[in-house]
Amino acid sequence: KEKWMDDSTDFLKNIFQEIEKICNDLNLNNYEDDIAARSTVEFLAEWLRFLDGIMLLFIQGRVDVAQVLTRSLYEITLQLLYLIKDKETMNKKAICYVAFSELKKYSTNNNMIKNKNKIGVDTSKGEIENKKILESLGSSKNEELRFLYKYFLDKGLVDKDLKNDSWYSVYEQYCQDKSNGIKDKKIKNISTSILCEKVGFYSEEKGEKILVNTIVYNELSRQAHGVNARDSLKVIGGVQKFRNYDCLQNGLWQLSLIEEMKFLIIIYCYCMFEEKLGKISDETYSRLYKVKMDLDLLSKDLKALYIF
Repeated sequence: KEKWMDDSTDFLKNIFQEIEKICNDLNLNNYEDDIAARSTVEFLAEWLRFLDGIMLLFIQGRVDVAQVLTRSLYEITLQLLYLIKDKETMNKKAICYVAFSELKKYSTNNNMIKNKNKIGVDTSKGEIENKKILESLGSSKNEELRFLYKYFLDKGLVDKDLKNDSWYSVYEQYCQDKSNGIKDKKIKNISTSILCEKVGFYSEEKGEKILVNTIVYNELSRQAHGVNARDSLKVIGGVQKFRNYDCLQNGLWQLSLIEEMKFLIIIYCYCMFEEKLGKISDETYSRLYKVKMDLDLLSKDLKALYIF
């Protein structure tokens, strides 16, 4: 059991190093401060932060708890792939991502200001920060960013609570409104399933393409929705039996999903940023193939520990 924990952590370390290299190379070679490349680096850095947390949990055998971070890793991956899937649109998407992220900060501050006002706490610091955010968007040197900020105003997003809105949903709505003319102030939210479909994240099983979201999202959401809490306790023969904290059964599908995400990220990044990263090398392809073999070994070793 301890060997599988060590081997699975080494497996994740190799993935970490592969993505870290792309993140560093893209960052160092982004001399012109391309907004799409910079945004990609931000997503990759966040991806690595979550993977680092997953590794710390796997080395302790806490793979059930790691599912929460694997879910976040999956959602970050979908956003990253959506951002860079098309060279013609990735700069516009990056601008929307940057602008909406700033507006989200404004919205969060606004909620805090309202709550502080209710209990009579000074809100001047938050108000100053919010004023700077709007001034920065409205007077940006980037013409498209200024235009997007005007769209936010017309859409009523500046005064809206944005906790349930996402930058990619706003971008899709923006494109639709631009072609049809703004009709109302609604934003149609895009689910992870639709986003997964948009980025083409499929798994091939016996010649059939299956949307990855339909395979993994129920498992990824079990803890968030409280289902795991019930499944962790069973009454057998009148005796309560609790699931072991270091049960490894959910480890393999997480490793498999993380490996699939890593593979797509590498292919997309090299394809979209070839001038900054160079062509993907035969050595990289060889490493990607070796990871598949390592995953097979981890699968066999885990099956020796558990009956699936």
